[in-house]
Amino acid sequence: MSSPHCVLLRLAVAVSSAFGLPAQQPAPKPAERPRLVVLCAVDQLASWVFDEGLPHFSKDGGFTRILRDGVRFSQCAYQHACTETGPGHATIGTGVPAAAHGIVRNNWWSPKDGRLVYCVEQEMKPLDGLPEGRHRGPGRLLAPTLGDAMKKHVPGSKVASISWKDRSAILMAGPAADFVAWFENSTGNLVTNTAWGKTAPPWLLRFNEQRVIDTLHGWVWDRLGPPEAYAGLVDDRPYEVPHLNASNQRTLPQPMTGGKPEAGPPFWLEVYACPLGNQMVRLAAQACIDGMELGADAKPDLLCVSFSATDVIGHQFGADSVEARDALLRLDGELGQFLQFLDTKVGAGRYAMFVTADHGVGPTPEWAKANGLDAGRGLLQMRARANAEQDLAARFGAPPAGKRYLAHVGEWSMFFDHTVLASNRGTRTAAAMLVEASRIAADAAAKAPGIHAAFPTAELLREDPGSDALKKSLIAALHPDRAGEVQLVVKPYWLDSMTPASHGTPHGYDREVVGLAFGAGLPAGTTVAAPVTPGFGVVWFAQLLGIAVPAGAVDTIPAALLGPR
Repeated sequence: MSSPHCVLLRLAVAVSSAFGLPAQQPAPKPAERPRLVVLCAVDQLASWVFDEGLPHFSKDGGFTRILRDGVRFSQCAYQHACTETGPGHATIGTGVPAAAHGIVRNNWWSPKDGRLVYCVEQEMKPLDGLPEGRHRGPGRLLAPTLGDAMKKHVPGSKVASISWKDRSAILMAGPAADFVAWFENSTGNLVTNTAWGKTAPPWLLRFNEQRVIDTLHGWVWDRLGPPEAYAGLVDDRPYEVPHLNASNQRTLPQPMTGGKPEAGPPFWLEVYACPLGNQMVRLAAQACIDGMELGADAKPDLLCVSFSATDVIGHQFGADSVEARDALLRLDGELGQFLQFLDTKVGAGRYAMFVTADHGVGPTPEWAKANGLDAGRGLLQMRARANAEQDLAARFGAPPAGKRYLAHVGEWSMFFDHTVLASNRGTRTAAAMLVEASRIAADAAAKAPGIHAAFPTAELLREDPGSDALKKSLIAALHPDRAGEVQLVVKPYWLDSMTPASHGTPHGYDREVVGLAFGAGLPAGTTVAAPVTPGFGVVWFAQLLGIAVPAGAVDTIPAALLGPR
């Protein structure tokens, strides 16, 4: 197997090959439905990150067990270009790309509101005792989830979702779920709101009252694996973010304290940014299974669980850091414990799990540049905007005083101020003005440093992309009501950010993620090369449960998983 860093080198100029999903074949009805199906997301687990950690997983770890007894999909990748947490979790829960489910970014510009809106922002009353859970909900999600389908077609089923991040838990489960909860950094509590019930369930209140999170104060984060597990990794790079314990250090070991003598908001934030965050999610998921009696009878239930700390660690230190590698090894252990818990509570062979990621991640630009790649970072979208404003003014004249042609540039989109276009369009029709302005802005933006390409949105939506994988990924990310007039594409290995590493692009390192299936009836230890998306779990679970696939789900069951076992 070639080094994933070599794979990254081959992706320096182009994105991955065009999407090709296998033709659907009739699926056999399973002999016995699983009692519990689990959609499991690991935030920011790119295929290359997984492959570099693979030789170092424990023989007792969860990844090792899943690979031994389950199936790996070697070509699991997102169709959409908007590789962020909100869009990814929405796809994992619905089986459709962002263009269909409408979660086009974590935040997107709303011309109607004149501001950025958050993907799970919704007026929602809090529950008594959990005020921090207010104003979150699934109202911006436009496609049905697997959870919605199960509540509709499986009488007596229960649907629950747990994550550290609100958007992860909410968008995987959807509006019909019985229970959705996430952690709040301000209090360390697991919280929910009135979108999923009139009162907080007793088990949730008990979980928060136990304050397990506070007992972790002072835990020392040190390397878990042997020295060879970190070979080639540098533990103190100047562009990494220091640990959040006020040490101003970027190395391990470090005590997790938040820089305070006792647990409080700084410590709870640090829990989110270290492996303890994933431990708390596992414990919360187990408490949820106990409290809701998920998988306790023959009526199938769904649990969505998302491990978020890997994402924060990757952003702070880089996915090619000692901290990120150690966090992955520790997550391997957490998954092992979780599978053992499911064996005991639900029964080995009576549950199924699909493990994937909401997006991937690129290497740090500094690493890429040191290895001979065209890489860098800076205010890329701001420079693209400056180019566009200059060329628009040269063509149409200066905008009115205090105004600009572009109302907003961000999230890799450009939105025009249509009042400015109208004031300077002369004898042109509004439609003609918009077409010409979009092309001028796109051409100008594409010349800015760090910008790979720019496209008028109308052209993308109107034209057949053919085999152009880049355009296909952009189209799969565009919901017409939530898209700007111009779409920007950053160069591979460039960041519009000062964080060590990030994601959000259509490039292969961001779209290609882990895909693992675990459950009875699978060809154990098999690698399936047929392309799938991270929404595959929705289709597979629907088949296992004998229910209709949620509308629009794009995956099919590969031939390798069909037929008697």
